[in-house]
Amino acid sequence: MFGLTLEKLFLVALVAGIVIGPRRLPHYAQKLAELMRTVRGALDHARNEASIELGVSREEWESLDPRRYDPRRIMREAMSDAGTTTAVAPVPDGEPAPTPELLAQAARVRPGQTYVVTGSAAHPRRIRIDSLPEHDPRRSAAAPFVEEGAAPTTP
Repeated sequence: MFGLTLEKLFLVALVAGIVIGPRRLPHYAQKLAELMRTVRGALDHARNEASIELGVSREEWESLDPRRYDPRRIMREAMSDAGTTTAVAPVPDGEPAPTPELLAQAARVRPGQTYVVTGSAAHPRRIRIDSLPEHDPRRSAAAPFVEEGAAPTTP
């Protein structure tokens, strides 16, 4: 708690013993204990008041995990949902099938995206999606959604 280790607490107690002195140390230790009891009682009272006013028990309140509502986690779960699939354009005859690496990159491409980043983190390469071949799965994954009955738009 607060980065305090046993060694640091011992050092603080030793310095307090030297500065305050052995005669007054028991008195100040008693006052510190009373202060801790008062603070603990005030916290318990505030918790009880909050649970009464909110109508939520302490156990229910502690079970609420704010990390469940992290937008990054929600989006990551929504994007990795098994029900969502990426439409891949058919491969023309004579062309090799896309590699698993290409398919993995296509899964990370979102509709309307204009470039894809390839390579390592030390040497990333940005490739414009419109420069990719027509049958590349990354290009078809970046194609914007077209509503039924709407005319396709070209950038």
